[in-house]
Amino acid sequence: MMRAMADQRPASPRPERLLAIIELQNAIAAAGMNADEAMHIVCVRAAQLTAAAGAAIAVAEGEELLVRAATRATGAAAPSRLPRTGGAGACLAERRPVAIEDAAADPRVDAETRARTGAASLLYVPLLYGEAAVGVIEVAATRRGAFTDEDVETLRLLAQIIAIALHRAYTYPRPRQDILHDPITGLGNRRAYDERIEAELARNERYGHSFSLARLGLDGLEDAGDRLGQVAADEALRELAMILKRDTRAIDACFRIAADEFAIVMPGTSLEGARILVERCRAHLAEARLCDGLVRATFGVVEAEAETPDSLAARVTASSAEDRARR
Repeated sequence: MMRAMADQRPASPRPERLLAIIELQNAIAAAGMNADEAMHIVCVRAAQLTAAAGAAIAVAEGEELLVRAATRATGAAAPSRLPRTGGAGACLAERRPVAIEDAAADPRVDAETRARTGAASLLYVPLLYGEAAVGVIEVAATRRGAFTDEDVETLRLLAQIIAIALHRAYTYPRPRQDILHDPITGLGNRRAYDERIEAELARNERYGHSFSLARLGLDGLEDAGDRLGQVAADEALRELAMILKRDTRAIDACFRIAADEFAIVMPGTSLEGARILVERCRAHLAEARLCDGLVRATFGVVEAEAETPDSLAARVTASSAEDRARR
């Protein structure tokens, strides 16, 4: 049966969860993420921290609960909306967490939700903006009674991060996307990259938070455009951007910083971890055979130290030159 969680707050999550949530909040603030970007990364973390099979974040718009971020359960498509009935509806109306311990037996879990989530148990926590509930976080598990009081409090804290992002979105509208994004790939542009590097170096200096940087150079892009046409070259750039997004984590950031140069900023990642990610990207780019194999990729990768943006750029450029010489 579905039960409404008690209003009193349960004990705080264990220290490692709290640290993960604090680091997530700092990363969102440092990167200047908009509300949708924040919801995406919070959704991923909600599933990870509660060991859920899937998660979704939905915001109330009129009579609908529109999904703004979702992780995909195996074989299931990301939903476009949640029903304003059952657990989600009760959570929104009552402004408190709702747990469904046995999704198969609870009559308020409809067939669509069961099919979408494959869940044996569900947990909903409201997104509170001031005193109003403006949406919900949903997590789903494949065993009954999977969620604990610690999971409830974890989602409460994650919901507060979203509330902050929504407040910023409503109070301080973000500049038009084309100021900070590359129009062809949709990745961050040079301006966004410079701002992110400055923010990460400041976090490194103040808090000791490490990050790694990878630069990706495309050899042969101009020649490929001359031979195959600009449309083909642009399509290759978009395909490359899709590979980078797929192979990086939600907390990482990808940028197109020049016509034939890209960058990946990886917070909390050692040089060894960054090299593993780079080799994964390299392999997938080789499989993609951009512009019929005419375009080749070289990488430079470094772990940031206490340094300036210029010194960091010089080191990653030197790393790229070494990679090109080896190949």
